[in-house]
Amino acid sequence: MTVLELVSSWTEDERRQHEDLIGECLKREEILNDLRGKIRRSEVELDQTLDRLLSGLSDLSQVVNTNADQIGNIYLRLVKAQGNA
Repeated sequence: MTVLELVSSWTEDERRQHEDLIGECLKREEILNDLRGKIRRSEVELDQTLDRLLSGLSDLSQVVNTNADQIGNIYLRLVKAQGNA
């Protein structure tokens, strides 16, 4: 429920009596709505960053596996060339 929704059920006298409080609540509600938007944008950015990280880790894993295979092949060639295999 928003401040205006709450205050809409009050009498005109109650609104005048609590005018300062209503104004302060409206300001705080605006700040909270702004923060809510910033949080949503941050969540989207975090999601995109995590996707890039996971993609990068997947690429790195493939490169590491390829390098391990290449190192294993080089080792086998060296051992075979020395006649130890």
